[in-house]
Amino acid sequence: MTQRELDLQLKWGVILSLLWLAGVGSLISFVLGVRAIRAIRSSGATLVGAGRAWWCMIVGGIGLLIWMPILVVGIFNQL
Repeated sequence: MTQRELDLQLKWGVILSLLWLAGVGSLISFVLGVRAIRAIRSSGATLVGAGRAWWCMIVGGIGLLIWMPILVVGIFNQL
């Protein structure tokens, strides 16, 4: 992965972490953050952006913690 690809991935991760999109944005943001951290670690410190990757994982994770219980309750109430 190049620095440009990582920057683009993290840009979308930050945007989606803020939009949430009924939990889907949070999930995508979390996954992008995890992928970015893995890429940064495997690059031998040639790629930068760990702060934004952690942002994606933390804010995306908070969004998931908020939306998943709401989604589960909504599904069970429809049954």
